[in-house]
Amino acid sequence: MTKEIVKKLHPQEKKILLALKKIDSGNAKKISKSSHLSEDSIHKAAHWAELKGLVKHKKTVEKRIMLTEEGKKYLKEGLPEKKLVEKVYEKPLPLSDIKIPNMNIALAWAKKMGWVSFHEGKIEATPEGKKALKEQTPIEKLMKTGSGTEHELKDLEKRNLAKIKEIKTITYKLTGKGEDIVPYISKTGEELGQLTVQDIKSGKWKKKKLRAYDVSTPVPTIYPAKLHPYTKFLNNMKKKLITLGFQEMKGPFVELAFWNFDALFMPQDHPARGIHDIYELKNPTTGTISNKRVMKRVEMTHKNGWITGSKGWGNWDQKNATGLVLRSQTTAVSARTLASGIKPPEKFFTISRNFRPDVIDAKHLIEFNHCEGIVIAERLTFRHLLGYLEKFASMVGIERVRFKPGYFPFTEPSVEMFGNHPKLGWIELGGAGMFRPEVTRPLGVDYPVLAWGLGIDRLAMISLGLDDIRKLFSSDLDFLRESKML
Repeated sequence: MTKEIVKKLHPQEKKILLALKKIDSGNAKKISKSSHLSEDSIHKAAHWAELKGLVKHKKTVEKRIMLTEEGKKYLKEGLPEKKLVEKVYEKPLPLSDIKIPNMNIALAWAKKMGWVSFHEGKIEATPEGKKALKEQTPIEKLMKTGSGTEHELKDLEKRNLAKIKEIKTITYKLTGKGEDIVPYISKTGEELGQLTVQDIKSGKWKKKKLRAYDVSTPVPTIYPAKLHPYTKFLNNMKKKLITLGFQEMKGPFVELAFWNFDALFMPQDHPARGIHDIYELKNPTTGTISNKRVMKRVEMTHKNGWITGSKGWGNWDQKNATGLVLRSQTTAVSARTLASGIKPPEKFFTISRNFRPDVIDAKHLIEFNHCEGIVIAERLTFRHLLGYLEKFASMVGIERVRFKPGYFPFTEPSVEMFGNHPKLGWIELGGAGMFRPEVTRPLGVDYPVLAWGLGIDRLAMISLGLDDIRKLFSSDLDFLRESKML
């Protein structure tokens, strides 16, 4: 077995093993002197040998102080704060009478160290300052010796007197297995790992041994082109919804307040309107509501309930409805679709972006995707809605879901859906409900409508095993390379 391993070793691996046997352990520079290999070749060959269990390595990080030009000057001439103390050592002096280089720096640090104080408009040395003149300060010691505490190192770097450089060293050493095969290496001669035309023509190959190929040696990892994992997730989600009989609907990012709020029976002067913070456009600020028939119905519904059985909100201003906003909810797309004159039964979905002011953290972004859907048919009930929601969760691998009553101005009854994340626990996935008559009747729909808006970003977090929503948009190459292709 040992001889078989030796046969498959690269000549550079053999040289490293022999060198380590001689020097016991060492870094690439030390091994290079004994093996006559370049340091790059040593690192590469040592990695091969380590994969075979013949070599082990240890990484060490050493912090070294590299003095800046200012630091070198202070080391030679002395710290400016000490020069200031020397000036006022005998007696206090007015600031205007003290002439030393870097006066501002000297005064700031001397005051911070408690070496000087102000008294009656003059600067005087404190007992601590007088004592410091007779001793070597930690900063001075650090600049001379290069050794000190972490806090002192940071102070030195903060003052731009030095740069802290990390020197990483890799030390290699033979393993027990490596020790065992070294005697066999010493008995082998130079072997050919690749035949050239010159070797064959000259007959040199007859006098040399051919190195056996090790087919188990790891090969370079290939990173083929592939879709971003989140893009792939969204595409798969769309395909699954289409297989369930849904059609895709689309709408603009820049939306009229009419479709974003008013058509959804969200009052213009009620706190319910504040359920979504919004981004308003600066230029242009307003647009035009082209569907005058629907606009008139929505106006009457807001003012007096129209034929919906509601009392409405009592007022409605067309000017407020023409304001332009960045769409805060994809329910606006559902409203536009319902107003287009569709005939039931129908099922629609959209996966698109919304925009809301928020504090960015592991669960929240100001720009996010929603999976919005509606189902229009006769005799639909709330139980049908819960069944759809559970189906969507299972489609992305979420096994545990739960529901609780919710409130949305445009649905009744309403429900909130939560899914269990292995690390973050229960997280809200979205809201759903049955559109109120105040929404459907003005849009020309006289059938029950199931509606939901799910946070597709959070669904993706659970499906992809992520614990931070920001990773969905990551450009980190390691993360992207290691993501699954299928």
